[in-house]
Amino acid sequence: MTLQVQSRDVETRQIDHNDAIRASYFTIEELRESAEALARDGANDLPGLMDFDFFARHRENEREILRVYRATATDVEAGATITPAAEWLLDNHYVIEEAIQEVRRDFPKKFYRQLPTMKIGNREIPRTMALAWLYVAHTHSTVSMEAMTALVEGFQKHKTLEIGELWALPSIVRFVLIENLRRISTRVDRSRRMRRKANEVADEIIRLNDAASSTELLKQIEPLADDNTFATQFLYRLRNGSQNTSFAVAWVEERLKKAGRTAEEAMTQEHNRLSSGNVTTGNIVKSLREIDDKEWSVWVEDVCLVDKVLAQHTDYRELDFGSRNAYRSTIEKLARRSDKSEIEIAQMAIDLAAEATRADRAVGSLNVGGYLVGAQRPLLERAIGYRVPLWRRLALAVQRLNWLSIAVPVIGLTLGAMALVGYFLSMAGISTPLMVFLLVLFSLPASEGATGLFNTLVTFVAKPARLTGYEFKEGLPQDARTLVVVPCLIAKRDDVDELVRNLEVHYLTNPRGEIYFALLSDWRDSPVEETPADLEILEYAKVQVAELAARYAHDGKTRFFLLHRRRLHNPAEGAWMGWERKRGKLHELNLLLRGDRDTSYMPGANMVPEGVQYVMTLDADTRLMRDAVTKLVGKLYHPINRPVHDPESGRVISGYGVLQPRVTPSLTTGKDASVFQRVFSMNRGLDPYVFTVSDVYQDITGEGTFTGKGLYHVDAFETALKGRIDENTVLSHDLLEGSMARCALVTTSSWSRISDPLRSRNSRQHRWARGDWQLLPYISIRPAASPRSAAGRWSTTCVAR
Repeated sequence: MTLQVQSRDVETRQIDHNDAIRASYFTIEELRESAEALARDGANDLPGLMDFDFFARHRENEREILRVYRATATDVEAGATITPAAEWLLDNHYVIEEAIQEVRRDFPKKFYRQLPTMKIGNREIPRTMALAWLYVAHTHSTVSMEAMTALVEGFQKHKTLEIGELWALPSIVRFVLIENLRRISTRVDRSRRMRRKANEVADEIIRLNDAASSTELLKQIEPLADDNTFATQFLYRLRNGSQNTSFAVAWVEERLKKAGRTAEEAMTQEHNRLSSGNVTTGNIVKSLREIDDKEWSVWVEDVCLVDKVLAQHTDYRELDFGSRNAYRSTIEKLARRSDKSEIEIAQMAIDLAAEATRADRAVGSLNVGGYLVGAQRPLLERAIGYRVPLWRRLALAVQRLNWLSIAVPVIGLTLGAMALVGYFLSMAGISTPLMVFLLVLFSLPASEGATGLFNTLVTFVAKPARLTGYEFKEGLPQDARTLVVVPCLIAKRDDVDELVRNLEVHYLTNPRGEIYFALLSDWRDSPVEETPADLEILEYAKVQVAELAARYAHDGKTRFFLLHRRRLHNPAEGAWMGWERKRGKLHELNLLLRGDRDTSYMPGANMVPEGVQYVMTLDADTRLMRDAVTKLVGKLYHPINRPVHDPESGRVISGYGVLQPRVTPSLTTGKDASVFQRVFSMNRGLDPYVFTVSDVYQDITGEGTFTGKGLYHVDAFETALKGRIDENTVLSHDLLEGSMARCALVTTSSWSRISDPLRSRNSRQHRWARGDWQLLPYISIRPAASPRSAAGRWSTTCVAR
């Protein structure tokens, strides 16, 4: 089949490879019909299509456009007049160059070669290339989502486009636009040279002013006279000249007559070509901008048939974009190494999930995500006949080793480094006792270096996993009610003012849905239980929080709470203080949320919202990003991430009880910021509380490291930890909590943290050192008494080291 150009098209010229990709203009409905015909019947040719290698042609296009751009810029500098098409090229070259680089980035050779192909005459080209070529030709290089949607919908009436093809189509259109621009640019440059040559010849004829003397010159330019640009410019100069040059005009007209056209026809064709090129060049530049400005991810989801199948039968549309994209990526990968199409794989995943629902299996299998990105994926792979690649077999084998896949390489690298150093020490003649002593001293820095090297190497191999989660566009629902809490100490009014101000900022960044906010406050340690000054500052805090709650009670709900604990005497510390400090605050809060009033929270400062499922705990110096709470809860709320406990130990064995977000430093500004703070507010050094980006334990074992700021499931947290940590034994309780309640690192949701001054940093480091050594008993303790995973024990060993 050949797609016919309708007779209403004024351009009846034959299109050559240096002319625009342009055919009759189609309406949206005609575009839909032409794409449908292309899918149903194929095509013998497309307007202006030629044989080319994609990557070589793209490089040629870049070089040619740059050459014409430089030549045009030189003409402008010399004071020459240029056409509007050349002006578009000159003024928007940065847009064109950016589009060229985008195409290069979007199409690695492997991805391009994976695109399904179709026959266009004798040519085998990607289906997306055929669609893009058809689109650009029949829209005169204009881009709109409505027209692109019509194109894809028409084609998919007969053949389904793969997910990768839909993602590639906008960029393939970008490539064809650049190809079109290259052709116009080449023609613009050729026309520029033809006009210059015509001017030179006209000047010489005017100078000679004699027919006999001009005969030899006219004979030399005979091949040029057939060119419309040359003829038009030549006639323009000679007809407007003051000398008698009618002999040259007659000679040109005679040459054109022999070629089958009059001088007026040649001039009309040249003006039409010039006008068409000017308009098309403008359309190309505007379209390249349009492609950059459009949200193509939304468009892909609107036209993707896999999305429609998943949305019809599952909670797919409720997921966030990253989760939906993970589903699609998995389906793409499975389809490449199986005999099933993407639509068939999506439907089989839905069927397996429906079957599991009817059989009332485990909670994680009740959702299609379990079969695409969760623990049930092997079931889907077997059902579709997936041919598992070697690299995935190796990855699964490593994951089955669990913590050993981390411990063995680190120990091996450490021993290797020690052996190397031992060799050099022996060669230096060091005595054996001294050499052993030195190697023992070297073992700690060697293990630290081995760990760093291993972690670096893992980042080149292991791809961080993205947790599936809901988007919650309208805010958190009632059954995902969340309480954001800030454990703190209050000693003066300035402390209260800053805490209340920060609490308000937390609300303003997360204002939608069932999210509540509370200060969990203690007085500072004291030799007495309470003083009048303590009571005065507590009353002040109550008033400030009440005023804040009243300010934002527009929906009739109380959003802000103050929970304050009385001091209890601690014989081990020899002081009156809040029981178990931060850990005690959170534990008693959990009891309070579940209706237990037997806590140290004081009357009048112990009210909490009902039905809270999740608690977000922050430090006083932590700043929430916009909708960070909603994003985290969306992930923990998803069925495949919900915690499942070991019935005997209470430890979370699948899903997660805690989510640890990415924490990045905020820039420290102002006169009071020290040099130390300025240095450490940038991405330098290593600090697990500030530079949490990726976690080897998360990537390999599926468990991350909890650093004390994050979201936890109230019931899962309490079930896993209740009675597991003795009083006055541990300062660094975060690691224990994360390993018992099973923590996951979420890098897609970030918080910022203000950099500490030097004195505060030293104090914090001292507490960490004390707390880390206190974890030693929990490494070797009996598993029944401390139900922790092996990965958690190994991570604790690394921290204590």
